Amino acid sequence: MATRSKKFCLPDDLFVDRSSPSADSLPCQSSADVPNSSQNYSNSAPSNSRPKSTRQKFDLPSLSVDQLVSEQNQQIIGPDFELHQNVSVTVRGGKSDNGNQYQISSFQEANLSRQILQNLAQIRFHRPTVVQSRVIPLILQANEDLLCLASTGTGKTGAFLIPLLNILHNLSDGFLKSATAKKRSPKAIIIAHTKELVLQIDKTARILADGTGLGIVLMMGELSYTSINSRIYRDGCDLLVGTPGRLKEFIRKNWIDLDNLQFLVVDEMDKFFSDIDFVHMFREMTDKRNECKNAFPCRTFLFSATLTSREDILPYLRPDFFYVEAGQVGQSVAHVQQHIISATVFTRKQKLEFILKKEEINGTCKKTVIFVNECRRCDRLAIMLCYYGYKAISINGHHSLEQRTNAMAHFNAGTYQVLVGTDVIARGMNIPNLSRVILYEMPPLHRYEQFVHRVGRVGRSGNVGEAFVFFNPEDPNDIYMAEFLRDQLVQVKQNVPKWLHELVETQHKWQKETDEVLTTEKETIGSKRTTQRKGTTTGRRTDTELDEDQDEMRDDASFSNSDWN
Repeated sequence: MATRSKKFCLPDDLFVDRSSPSADSLPCQSSADVPNSSQNYSNSAPSNSRPKSTRQKFDLPSLSVDQLVSEQNQQIIGPDFELHQNVSVTVRGGKSDNGNQYQISSFQEANLSRQILQNLAQIRFHRPTVVQSRVIPLILQANEDLLCLASTGTGKTGAFLIPLLNILHNLSDGFLKSATAKKRSPKAIIIAHTKELVLQIDKTARILADGTGLGIVLMMGELSYTSINSRIYRDGCDLLVGTPGRLKEFIRKNWIDLDNLQFLVVDEMDKFFSDIDFVHMFREMTDKRNECKNAFPCRTFLFSATLTSREDILPYLRPDFFYVEAGQVGQSVAHVQQHIISATVFTRKQKLEFILKKEEINGTCKKTVIFVNECRRCDRLAIMLCYYGYKAISINGHHSLEQRTNAMAHFNAGTYQVLVGTDVIARGMNIPNLSRVILYEMPPLHRYEQFVHRVGRVGRSGNVGEAFVFFNPEDPNDIYMAEFLRDQLVQVKQNVPKWLHELVETQHKWQKETDEVLTTEKETIGSKRTTQRKGTTTGRRTDTELDEDQDEMRDDASFSNSDWN
């Protein structure tokens, strides 16, 4: 691997950009510019060159429960776990608005089965998080739908997995036999938006369901149809975890049915209900479920850390649903230290190099995730970092499932220190021992909520974290995001750079002046229209004058007719 280049000597005021557009930038934007890149860096930014038909035959490596437990236990519980639990929780809704009575302080209080309690102890889940302490009893004891909004890293996955598996495990023998007679009929379905998140939920479910006899089926694109169907008919399908596209395909082909469906969970639901295709699929599922004869009532649980419009999801919940809100929805967590760095496209590579070298341990880069907006830039940035000696790998939607799975596995195992990714890893992902993320680009304005999810990859399970945010003052997208960014920092009581304050104030000034100009023009146009209606001696005649002329014409016509007669 190539050795690193000479370190850059940046000025002390790193976080303020005073450079000109002609500033030197690091070379190498594509693999063609990297010497021997095909030999040395082929695994760092893989290209998706295989045909789709080939990629669909990929089978995930089979991991034992012990291996999954070992992988799960890489996530260390931080020293501030108790401190992070001191967030306000609001529970509303229900038939009698009695949501506050559902609360536990330990897993034993929830009357979980002995097997599930043992599985929780295996992965060091000794006590519920603040969200789990409210949501678990609501799912177990109440019989209503649920909408849960909670900050990133608060244990939302466990909040719905633990009670669901406990309910399925505690079903009576008679009902269990009759319900599983058709093994292709799941009793619970969990939908997530990315393959990485679906795979993570499946692993956690397999650990918690160990020894219960429940069948857990993973369903997503590029997995072999044969392996999915064989797993369904071999182990049953009590719980199905999948992405929307593959789930929709299996339902339409009648490879699974919804006769016994009792629970429907949508994780990161705000990502879905803004997509018209998912809305159609969701309605198709609920309609088909309602057509089933002797059907059990199906409950819907929706979870997310952000929500752009609550009205969009209300039609999909029953009227007496419970609403759980933990912390400030839509804002980043307060215990992640955020550094806002002014950097143009000409200087951000230098500043990225500086940050990566900032806290090296024995010459090794600290574990870091870098977020970008585009797949092509993701691969190029990973290649560039490899050129400068960093062990970097990329992950994005243009890579195959095999490449994405291997990338996450190698990064979690420590083979690579830098993971460059798009938003496929921004939501819901638990990355062990990650304490630093870098937002190489601000998210697009129409996906502003992704900022919260990107920053939320650190500061999980009581651990501290840092987020370095690159802000381009020459990019219109970033300029429009300035006020949102400032508000995020103010809400979590962190320092706002002076230049960011000034930029927002300048925006307000421009907006005020623009509004005044528009108001003046509107008033001018309105006065002109009023003048035209009144009419002038030289202009258009008034309605009264027109009526008088018409009367004269009628009189003339009457006179002429009588004259002829």
